[in-house]
Amino acid sequence: MDISLALLLFTAVTAYLIWFTFISRPLKGPRVWPLLGSLPGLIENADRMHEWITDNLRACGGTYQTCICAIPFLARKQGLVTVTCDPKNLEHILKIRFENYPKGPTWQAVFHDLLGQGIFNSDGDTWLFQRKTAALEFTTRTLRQAMARWVNRAIKLRFCPILKTAQLQAEPVDLQDLLLRLTFDNICGLAFGKDPQTLTPGLPENRFSAAFDRATEATLQRFIFPEVIWKLKKWLRLSMEVSLSRSLVHVDEYLSCVINTRKLELMSRQKDGNPHDDLLSRFMKKKESYSDKFLQHVALNFILAGRDTSSVAL
Repeated sequence: MDISLALLLFTAVTAYLIWFTFISRPLKGPRVWPLLGSLPGLIENADRMHEWITDNLRACGGTYQTCICAIPFLARKQGLVTVTCDPKNLEHILKIRFENYPKGPTWQAVFHDLLGQGIFNSDGDTWLFQRKTAALEFTTRTLRQAMARWVNRAIKLRFCPILKTAQLQAEPVDLQDLLLRLTFDNICGLAFGKDPQTLTPGLPENRFSAAFDRATEATLQRFIFPEVIWKLKKWLRLSMEVSLSRSLVHVDEYLSCVINTRKLELMSRQKDGNPHDDLLSRFMKKKESYSDKFLQHVALNFILAGRDTSSVAL
C-alpha cells in the first residue's frame, strides 16, 4: 500500500474515532457502536421493542439519548434520538412549548405517503388550521355523544357476546386482538361514519383494516434506516416498500368509496337514520371546498390517533 494512502486512511480512522468518542460519551441508554450506532440492539430486540425501550428508560432514570446512525453528518440530521417517559418532559414538549418541537422534514418524509399533510404530519399554519377546525367541529358534548353511540353498541352487541360465547365454550380469546378490533370499529365510525365490522362473530378479515395495519408497519420501519436507504428501497421497490405501496392502494380505494358515497348522501339529504355527525361529514358540510385527498388524510390521521392508543390503554 502506498505510504500516502496508508497515512490518509490512518488519519481518517483517527478523526472518526475522535468524533465518535466525542459524540458517544454523553449518550446514555443502549450501547452505541462505531458506524452502526445503537442499531444492533434495535434489531436484536425488534420482537420486544417496547420492553427493551422500557428497560433502557428504567436504567437511565426516565430519559436517555442515543445515536441510531453513528456516521458524521447523518448523525446530526437523523441519528440522534431522545427518548423520555418523564411526565414533566412530555408536558413541556407536547403542551407548554409545543411550537418549539416541530416534526421536521425527516419525520414528514417518512409519513407522507400514508398521512400526507394531515394533523400528525404537519407543522405551523397547516397544523394549526386542522387543529382549530377539528376542535370547533368536535366539541366535548358532540364528541361524547357520537362516541357513546358507537362504543355502547359495539360493547353490548359484539364485544360482550363474543366473550360470553368463549366463556360458555371454555375457549381462550386473544384479548389484544379483540380490543384492537373494538377500537378500530369505533374510531372508523367516529372518523367517517362507516362501520367496518371487524369485531363480529368469527372475527372476519377486513381488507381496509389489514391494509391500514400493513401500511402503518411499513411506514414505521422507515425509522430504522437512514433516509437515503429507505428512499432507495422505495425507488427500487424492495422489501416493505412494496407492501406499503400496495396497501395504500387498498386504503385509497376504500376511503374514496366512503367519500363518494357520503357526498351523495349529503347532497340528497337522505333521512336514513344516520345523523352524519362523524368528522368526515362535518368537514364536508363546511363552506370550504376540501379535496378528496385532504379528506382522506383527515380520516386516516384520526384513525391513527384513536385506534392503537385506546386499545393499548385498555
